[in-house]
Amino acid sequence: CSVDSADLVLLIDGSENVGAANFPRVRDLAMKVIEGLDVGRDTIRVAVALYSADPEVQFFLNTYENKAAVLDAVKAIQFTGNNEANLGAALEKVAESLLSPASGGRAEEGVPQALVVISAGPSNDDFSAGDRALKAASVITFGVVVGGTATAELETIATDKSFVLSSPDFRAVASMGDQLLPYVNGVAQGTIVVLNEFTEGTLEVGKRDIIFLIDSTMGATTINSLREFIKRFVDTMPIGPDQVQVGVAQFSNAARLELDLNSYGSKEDLNAALGRLKPRPGQVVNIGVALDFVRTNMLKAEKGSRIQQGVPQLVLLMTSKKSSDSVGQAAEALQRMGVLTLAAGSKTADEQELKQIAIDESLVFMLKDFRILLRNPWVIVSLLSTLSGVVVTEEPTEPVVEITTVQTQRVVRDIVFMVDGSSYIGGANLPYVRDFIVGVVNLLDVRPDRVRIGLMQFAENPKIEFYLNTHKTKQDVLARVDQLRLMGGSGLNTGAAMDYALTNMFQASTGSRKRQGVQQVLLLITGGPSQDEVKKIADKVAVAGVLTFTVSAGQADEAYLKTVAFVPNLAYHESRFSSLPSVVEQIMTPLISVVGDTDISVTDIEITKEPGERDVAFLIDGSDNVRADFPYILDFIIKVIEPLDIGQDRVRISVVQHSERPAPNFYLNTYKDKAEVLRAVNDLRLAGGRSLNTGMALKFMKDTILSPVHGSRAAQNVPQFLIVLTGGKSKDSVKESASALKTDGVVPFGVGVKDADPKQIEAISHNPSFAFNVKEFSQLNMVQQRLNSYVSLPKEELKVILDQGKDIVFLLDGSDGTRSGFPAVRDFIQSIVGKLSVEENRDRVSVVQYADKPEAHFYLNSHKTKDAIINAISKMRHKGGRSLNTGAALQFVRHRVFTASSGSRRLEGVPQILILLTSKKSRDDVKGPAVALKDLEIVSLGVGVGDANVRELEMISFQPGFTYQVTEFSELPTIQPQLVAALKSLINNKWDTIMKWNNIYWIFQTFLTNQKLKNWACKIIQPLYFQCSKLSPEVQ
Repeated sequence: CSVDSADLVLLIDGSENVGAANFPRVRDLAMKVIEGLDVGRDTIRVAVALYSADPEVQFFLNTYENKAAVLDAVKAIQFTGNNEANLGAALEKVAESLLSPASGGRAEEGVPQALVVISAGPSNDDFSAGDRALKAASVITFGVVVGGTATAELETIATDKSFVLSSPDFRAVASMGDQLLPYVNGVAQGTIVVLNEFTEGTLEVGKRDIIFLIDSTMGATTINSLREFIKRFVDTMPIGPDQVQVGVAQFSNAARLELDLNSYGSKEDLNAALGRLKPRPGQVVNIGVALDFVRTNMLKAEKGSRIQQGVPQLVLLMTSKKSSDSVGQAAEALQRMGVLTLAAGSKTADEQELKQIAIDESLVFMLKDFRILLRNPWVIVSLLSTLSGVVVTEEPTEPVVEITTVQTQRVVRDIVFMVDGSSYIGGANLPYVRDFIVGVVNLLDVRPDRVRIGLMQFAENPKIEFYLNTHKTKQDVLARVDQLRLMGGSGLNTGAAMDYALTNMFQASTGSRKRQGVQQVLLLITGGPSQDEVKKIADKVAVAGVLTFTVSAGQADEAYLKTVAFVPNLAYHESRFSSLPSVVEQIMTPLISVVGDTDISVTDIEITKEPGERDVAFLIDGSDNVRADFPYILDFIIKVIEPLDIGQDRVRISVVQHSERPAPNFYLNTYKDKAEVLRAVNDLRLAGGRSLNTGMALKFMKDTILSPVHGSRAAQNVPQFLIVLTGGKSKDSVKESASALKTDGVVPFGVGVKDADPKQIEAISHNPSFAFNVKEFSQLNMVQQRLNSYVSLPKEELKVILDQGKDIVFLLDGSDGTRSGFPAVRDFIQSIVGKLSVEENRDRVSVVQYADKPEAHFYLNSHKTKDAIINAISKMRHKGGRSLNTGAALQFVRHRVFTASSGSRRLEGVPQILILLTSKKSRDDVKGPAVALKDLEIVSLGVGVGDANVRELEMISFQPGFTYQVTEFSELPTIQPQLVAALKSLINNKWDTIMKWNNIYWIFQTFLTNQKLKNWACKIIQPLYFQCSKLSPEVQ
């Protein structure tokens, strides 16, 4: 493909939002954009689709091969029109079909893909699923809004808010083409790229020396792409002489040194040098010569290699040709030194030759085009970051190399292998089963704080080999697996064995970390059919938050095992046992990434106290689709409320059915005791209806059912629960209504059955562990017990569960003036962290130091425990610097720290807090960056020491009352209690109140600067003050 290539989809609003009269103007915009592009089979391909009630593809990426044909096709598009504008369905169509290889998509060849959405009104359906699919595929999305009613939607969908252009009306829409063209051409030219595949910030990586050995004959396009790949890789690494070192060599018929391992000691200098990397001409390649060059010229102590100190040495070969010389001896010589060699090839590279070069076949990567590394780098990046564990024998014979490819992106799991020990596998096939288990374990970071492994086998009865907390190291686990002998037996009771695993292996006493939120995994390996019931037990295991994978061969029932696995695509089957080791590669990614409904807090809780007052509302599916299953729904409601202490001064109950619209059966204040409520539930009749508008019903629950007039006691701080049960997908969006409920302090649970959309159920729920999905209504009894556990919890325990924690970033003045006080600053931060509830699912902490430039010590997802954070703080060194650019530092934390890739949970509604500690006035402007932080609802607290400017601190702080001042660093401990109290007050139920009062505060600040508005403001400030006086002091 040419350098300037892209796949472009134009997705045009074809609904009545545009209308027949205005459609030609929108079509003209599409034509104007296309006219400015280099359209062609090998350059920019174009597809066009309209959307209204359903998406309508006008033509695909591979339909036309020249600009004239594309323009003729666009000119012929006619307006069809429909009252609905289902953008969500259209985005899913683009992700699943329009950009696929079958439709002409070239993502697998490394060609960037772009989408332009032209919209004149808000979507009628939920677009979150399509949006996520496009972002996951690294599609660069732009938006053109006509009018402005869809601006917020398109800003959400677009890759960046700045990628959304706005036209005030249809008359001006065609002129937007000139603004849009540079964006689309920027994608084709590679000046606009998606960087989300690379982590923002620096990964935690141990010492290693990494050499990139590059075939220089691959041409400018490929070399430039590889140069960009290496630069982005360097950006994620802790570069330095005591950390990660990088070297580069190129080769054709001979090798050429570009960078020695010790040429550059900083990330900035190294990237600058990489920018000067140029392709070299040549027709043939001698890879053997190049490998020998690395061994004899680059892996030397004087060239920076730390091989003698035991630091891992990695060489990544990248080539597009077969070698003209022999590679065998050169590769073996590197392996004897203990060098970890990886090989990546494209085009005419010889895969067998690359397997000879790499130390293991799993470290060979065949790519259609090296540019794909810019879109999907993590397979190679993770190996370069984590590959270690080479053992070389002293004898001059075959080198013994033990490879440990640990994917250490903080994979934390409890995994139990459950092995069929019957004659269905037998002694002849046991080696293949063992090889499979060993292959999986070798790819995991086995240790008590990361991945724990348990093993059991079963036939008619189960037998435990070792528990999750029996072995602490990978070596111990592998040694025990090697000793595995099958128990024998002619029959299998797989269901009983799974039930036994649930009650014996996945317990805290045997090493399970389920209550700490660690994902639980059961990996079933079997070779035959079960003689007992498995599916019901599998559902029980799933409801308990355990992910079940199945790996089978021989006489095992492949179709049935798909119903046993957590979802069907987690079931793997091979006809022969000898093929089981090949499943390792297929299973690894889902094994370490898929998550289920993990109940992290209330499993097996015994209710020892009365729950007290609470309001519980049920919103149930009342459509025609559930008519046959309605008795199961009633039984579910009865079983949830039976254990509750129902009464007007205790637990109140309401039930509402919904289909196209909500229909209340009774309110929270309708019935006075349990007998009346149970009688009312038993007498319920299905309301009926063709479809579901759950979003509308959720709004009704918030505005009507959970209001004081209908019995809600939210104003008296009585916990509000909403249990939503649905058997189908909602036609309208549930996201906005669910968010409004949560903002009001309601705790929603989602229960999905049959055709319910799991994504909608999760969106409705307070958090993912409050979402339940079962396949049949007859299985609702498995959900009821868990709901009882939550609803019946005492208020204080419930408060702990609902507290999602906080993301706290410390931004520290590291200028020269703070050098003597820096030890006191470190102690101050450690004392605050010591008072927090630091866990991955509770409080997270990051520390950034700045002077003229900011520098992150660690990010929100760098450390998971309090001890690890305190240890990291104790190792911090003073940065130094003459000037202080606080504005630039505020921008840095906004764009680089308060982001999802750095561990921020802002988009999940977790409070975001910045604690700024400074000792003098900033040299740059702070107002703009401070406002930008407030726009993201990041709460800034300011701590001033010595000559810190009070007005500047108040400007930065979320509210002026969020500032603290001391004269000396030694006085910092005096404000620690106040600061900790403020942090602990920022929990979910007060967070929204603070946000609302902050908005009121800034409105009044604006009003009071205008004398004419001042008098009007004072007329309404008195009742507001009265409301404020009822709040707790920290909220005031």
